[in-house]
Amino acid sequence: MKAVATAPHEYMANYIYSGLGAWFGAARLVDATGSKRGSFQLDGEKWRVTLSYQESGLAPPDGGETPDGTRVDFDTLREFRLNAVVDDEIGQRKVKAHIRPRWRGLESTDGNAVARPLWDLGDAVDVRVNASNVEFDTIETVIQRAAGAVTLDPMYFDDRNDEYSVVIDAARYVRIDRDVSGPVHAREGPLARMGHLLESDRSGYRKLVQDDTERTGYYHTVTLGPKRIRECFPDHRIPKELKHYYARNAESLPDDHPLAHPKVEASYQGSRWDETLRPADHDEIADELEEAILATINEAGLPTQPLDDDGPGNGRTYVEDAYFEAQTVDRSRVLPLNLERVESDQRNVVVRQLADGLSPVEWDSLKTLVADGGDVSPAEIAEDHDWHPDSVRRGLRRIEEMVVREQGSVALRSHYVAEQVVEALEAAREGVRNAMGAAANAVQNAERAALDERTDELIAFCQANGIHIDEREAHLRVRMGNLAGESWSELVTRLKRYWVGAGRDPERLKEAVSHYRDASGPKIRPVRSAWGKGQTLR
Repeated sequence: MKAVATAPHEYMANYIYSGLGAWFGAARLVDATGSKRGSFQLDGEKWRVTLSYQESGLAPPDGGETPDGTRVDFDTLREFRLNAVVDDEIGQRKVKAHIRPRWRGLESTDGNAVARPLWDLGDAVDVRVNASNVEFDTIETVIQRAAGAVTLDPMYFDDRNDEYSVVIDAARYVRIDRDVSGPVHAREGPLARMGHLLESDRSGYRKLVQDDTERTGYYHTVTLGPKRIRECFPDHRIPKELKHYYARNAESLPDDHPLAHPKVEASYQGSRWDETLRPADHDEIADELEEAILATINEAGLPTQPLDDDGPGNGRTYVEDAYFEAQTVDRSRVLPLNLERVESDQRNVVVRQLADGLSPVEWDSLKTLVADGGDVSPAEIAEDHDWHPDSVRRGLRRIEEMVVREQGSVALRSHYVAEQVVEALEAAREGVRNAMGAAANAVQNAERAALDERTDELIAFCQANGIHIDEREAHLRVRMGNLAGESWSELVTRLKRYWVGAGRDPERLKEAVSHYRDASGPKIRPVRSAWGKGQTLR
């Protein structure tokens, strides 16, 4: 599959190297010359290099010797900055390496611990790396070449300890023509839909920012923690921020200037989980960021590869800049966003609740939640509508798929659910109760058009066989009506095939309870018994 190649943007990491050789070597060079300058060539580009120092605020080890026996004969400790930048008009392809010593029990001059707790690596150099527009796996090579350019031994940076080294930030991007980028940041575009459909601050992290102060689409971002990312991309695990944004003063630039056009970018958000990524994970990081960008562009209805044809932007989707070449590469896949499934599931919750009928206390609770727009307590709902608080709590439990309850407060589960409820409430206020069933069917028909073919097949199979699957409780209930001709186990086996084919969780179906009627009367049987003892769903 052909797709545009994304470009690296910001990158931050801590690279750890055993021993203090790099730190001592930099100290000797700076003591002799004050600072060092040099240059080198890499892949046809000239890099300019500087080595300088700064005061560290670190205290020498007691007795002038580290706990591992290395002599440190300095009264004042310095840190060193090895910076390399490509010699071009832009000057934004660069690598900055901040070289800092580490040993057991290292303290600041104020007596505070500096090395992280339980530091057991011994004497080492911690290199804080900040890079821009350099491929992730090339950054260490640049550090080595920069060291050699100022006569610091490159071998000091040849044996990185990936057990201790940490990737803090990483981003990739494409630049899109401003005349075609609108669908990315539109009100119903992929960024907004990810934020609204996955909204629930109590269950996973998501944040949506829509800043149009400078111009339409100026700075739109959605940030998703690992739980939310998996809802969009089931085989992704890395928390990410996806954004569409312009450079400052882009409005004043001519159309042929790259910065007049916005970036679509994905970045790793390390603060949004408890796990750690290492330099050994560079390929996984790059793949997930690139797949997220391409999926977002694809969801916006834009081509995922450069095309030369008639259309907006004179057939141009991607705009080259100094570091993004808009090249076409072969990819194994371009992932779809999973938003239709999320939207369908949330819409089904509302439709199912409305079709089954809501009690007066449930209607009143929804009215308050829609009107408030935030978190309220059951007691506040009870007071607003003259209900007993226990009645409100029972009502909220019955519609728990539409709301989030925690620690005495309740809110609608997502912005999208709120929109669906508002529409239903408006219909109810107009007295169109008898139209609710038709409205539910219309929503379901609209849903089917958006779902993939296999989900359509599951729905059609259930309708053809009179099967209703109740998902409101922890365990599914499969209501199958009257069985005639076909055995119960055969029908359940066929249901399993359509269920799994539509991407549904096979274990949920396995734990379901079925209700049906045959010639001998009503029956209730666990679905798992259709496969016999010890068998699993495949």
